[in-house]
Amino acid sequence: MNNIKKFLLAIYIPLLLACHDRVLASSANTRDIIVPKISDWQITVVNGLITSETLFIHCKSKDDDLGEQNLRLGERIFWNFRENMLHSTLFWCYLSKDDGHMNVKVFWDDVILFHRCGWKQCVWTAKTDGLYLWNSAIGEDLLLEKWEAGW
Repeated sequence: MNNIKKFLLAIYIPLLLACHDRVLASSANTRDIIVPKISDWQITVVNGLITSETLFIHCKSKDDDLGEQNLRLGERIFWNFRENMLHSTLFWCYLSKDDGHMNVKVFWDDVILFHRCGWKQCVWTAKTDGLYLWNSAIGEDLLLEKWEAGW
């Protein structure tokens, strides 16, 4: 038996033994414990500017450019994706309005973000004072980023 197989067995056997009770007590199977699930996600960005301004938005990741869009009051964009196996998926957006702009991350691997997004859907709303994330755990918007002055 080569060293890699010995190493893998040394990791997986204790893991399986430690998780044995949880596997029996839930609907999870052994594969779910050994191979982490890749999550399905949806990100939504809404124009909630009460001044009826147009919100310019350009979102992208390392691999995907979602293009430039202008959203009128109440309009939204959304996209679906699967988090990569390395849990390094990152989406960010550039947003601008008449008197402000920002560059902001809208998805990254973070357990606090996941909890706030209900482990499946992050809803961001651009308002007059900044960008808010809907916190599904407590049922309210949280201001996470303020507008920078100018363009």
